[in-house]
Amino acid sequence: MAAAANAWAESADRFAEPQTAPAAVPELPVAAPSAVPNIAAELDLLQRDPTTAGLKLDWNALKEYYAAHGNNAIWTTTNGYTLVGQAWIVQIPRAVRAGMPMPEQTLFRVAGMTPPTDAASQTRNEALMSAVFVASAVDAIGPLGSAKLRGAAVLDKVAAAKDPAEAIAQEWPVYYRFWSLYAKLPTYVGYYQAGGWPSVPKVDKVEPGQSNDVIPAVRARLQYTGELAQTTAFTDNVYDTDLLAAVAAFQRSHGLNDDGVIGGRTLEELNVPAEKRVQMILLNLDRMREQGGKFEPRHLIVNIPSQEVKVIEDGKVAFMTKAIVGKIDRKTPTLDSVIKIAKFNPEWNAPHKIASNDEVRRMRADPSFLETNGFTVYDGNGMEVSPSSIDWHEVGPGNFPYRLVQAPGPENALGPVKLDFPNKDAVYLHGTNQKGLFAKQDRYFSSGCMRMQQPIDMAAFLLSDDPEYQRDRVDQIVESGKTVLVPLKTPMPVHVVYMTTWADEDGVLQFRKDMYKYDRYAALPNDLQPAANLVAETQQPAKPTKTESK
Repeated sequence: MAAAANAWAESADRFAEPQTAPAAVPELPVAAPSAVPNIAAELDLLQRDPTTAGLKLDWNALKEYYAAHGNNAIWTTTNGYTLVGQAWIVQIPRAVRAGMPMPEQTLFRVAGMTPPTDAASQTRNEALMSAVFVASAVDAIGPLGSAKLRGAAVLDKVAAAKDPAEAIAQEWPVYYRFWSLYAKLPTYVGYYQAGGWPSVPKVDKVEPGQSNDVIPAVRARLQYTGELAQTTAFTDNVYDTDLLAAVAAFQRSHGLNDDGVIGGRTLEELNVPAEKRVQMILLNLDRMREQGGKFEPRHLIVNIPSQEVKVIEDGKVAFMTKAIVGKIDRKTPTLDSVIKIAKFNPEWNAPHKIASNDEVRRMRADPSFLETNGFTVYDGNGMEVSPSSIDWHEVGPGNFPYRLVQAPGPENALGPVKLDFPNKDAVYLHGTNQKGLFAKQDRYFSSGCMRMQQPIDMAAFLLSDDPEYQRDRVDQIVESGKTVLVPLKTPMPVHVVYMTTWADEDGVLQFRKDMYKYDRYAALPNDLQPAANLVAETQQPAKPTKTESK
């Protein structure tokens, strides 16, 4: 595959990797499509050709599609490519680099393709482009997308597209996580179609080294999905070291503390049925397919369910830190923006909702709270007000004509760094004075902002291309305690997303609990159902008519 990938670089400039997906390739001429009367014969040649015989498609259906449409070309003209053909040319190398599977010999052939110059070369390119597309387009191969667009029918979508680039991008996603997750789908479909994994009986808690009747069931469950090797021998109910390693691996891939303790949350995840896992994969593939085009080659991403912040550079994690995200009733919003400034030793202007709720409650419990934690109180005219002059039992939500500002320092709620970016919800990335919360398994504690475990490291990373703000300078600024705003030399796109399933950088499938209850699962399509289910459905008795039911 690596050699085939190099073929892209060695081929014509039209295959060069763009930073954004253009709608067309400017240097190629655009003309009205024309008929390709010999397309069926060319498709027959491709079916027998070793470079394309490995494509999985219904060749007869593709020939029938062209015959039913007057053999009109979709991608090509006698002297170039149509707009949708140019979008094809741009998108395929990007999708292949993102992980879209394609036979290596086919990639070499596509990379060597040159623009049509006459009717014969037009027919060759038209046949090759359609065969490759039908064999790999997401709607065409399923199970994602519309069942009406399976196989050659997907050509109707792109042929009629008002935005060819967008239509092709939907079929050949370029988000690097899409294809790695897509590759996991057949395995989990297989689990489901085979009846799913064995369940584990309820138990309060089992720790490593203990003996419990539930241990054989845990072993069987983890052997089924591969965390525990099938060859592992066991004869008793003792929670041994082999099983401990398997449980810890399972916990890590499900966002749980990998302490090896088999308790409520671990049992909950072990007993999620295979059908739901398939539904989760499909749902998140759809999310990636829909959102993937917005991700730049270099960007910062916050995935709410994973409670992590990552900087991605060309599909690889360049920096990662744990995060704390919004409470269930104060959810972190999904958004897209750009970070342009790092603010060191920031003051905190407490949002009115937090000030009138949370801080008022703290003052009622401890009248010295604001002063001890570095807050200043201001009235509506911007005048400073002594906290002791306010009756804190008389103010609160709906009646709080004050503004609370916390000075920089060790007690500051934003910690040593704030990374701000324009957004309608007024949320941002920052540090925290509650560092112990990062040891928690589920870190849903904020009022919507995203707290980073390593805010100084993150800021230093974002400023690393600026010779004036290398790490030693960043540390000096933090230690000074003074508020300093530093513009990023290279602004960083930021995306806050909600994805509950993905394959990580090591190829390990990750699942996370849907804490915000955003996931809505559709029934699995018929082509993923076990054969026994489909037979049972066809044998269901007809529903009685109104007369029969009386």
